[in-house]
Amino acid sequence: MASDRAAQKELEPGSFAAFLAQQRPKTDVELHEELRKLVAAVRDTGKAGTISLKITVKPLDDSGSALSINDEITVKRPERNRDNSIAYVDSFNNLHRRDPSSMPLFEDESDIRTAADPATGEIRDIN
Repeated sequence: MASDRAAQKELEPGSFAAFLAQQRPKTDVELHEELRKLVAAVRDTGKAGTISLKITVKPLDDSGSALSINDEITVKRPERNRDNSIAYVDSFNNLHRRDPSSMPLFEDESDIRTAADPATGEIRDIN
């Protein structure tokens, strides 16, 4: 009678989560870590993301009694929108933060010093 129950138990469908935890424990842990990262990215950006698990099962030999099981995890995290900036173009095709063809609004605006040395690009102190 006990062997009949054991045989019946083996025929019952099991849990996929239990299979994953037993057969692919590293995958189970990796999926959980990736899911946490995905949730953080979705909360941060307000956009959707996906996580997919692909399991490939194929015969190891002609008998079919042994199978090779492989998994692949794919995560598509949402990306943040990058802010646009505005630039003005002069007659030499150089970009500027201020419109080079317009007059300054205030007298001292033409005397604004930049933080970068135009010759070397080195950042300098402008105190």
